[in-house]
Amino acid sequence: RPGSGRPPALGRAVRAALADAGVAPGAVDVVFADAAGLRAADSAEADVLTEVFGPYGVPVAVPKTMTGRLYGGGPPLDVAAALLSMRDQVLPPAVHLDRPVPGHRLDLVRGRPRPARVRTALVVARGHGGFNSAMVLTAPGPTPAPGPDTGPGAP
Repeated sequence: RPGSGRPPALGRAVRAALADAGVAPGAVDVVFADAAGLRAADSAEADVLTEVFGPYGVPVAVPKTMTGRLYGGGPPLDVAAALLSMRDQVLPPAVHLDRPVPGHRLDLVRGRPRPARVRTALVVARGHGGFNSAMVLTAPGPTPAPGPDTGPGAP
């Protein structure tokens, strides 16, 4: 709550998601931002992302610029976009983003898709009434070939 002296809830959600996943901020390849389209909310989100990842520290994708605000449907769209980015190794661009938050210091993916190595993504979601959520998605690692102790019939 503003004025409570506690860190912003979104920052706590982002840090908790990273800690729960055992992922350092530097290992995140892209953030799928909530980007509500409200100056105060977007500024607060930009501040949190800059604090956690550093200025221009990670590409920030905003797929909702293509669809508009989907409310409860927004986070699943962002998760799907993150998984497609992992599969295709490309980040979706923000569209119609002519005036980003002034002084934001974010590496916004704008204009055209950006080729990128994507193995780890952070998806941020917020809602009215103080809902704040963050989810870390990681691409599966290579599956080891079955060895003498891992094949069929192994103990």
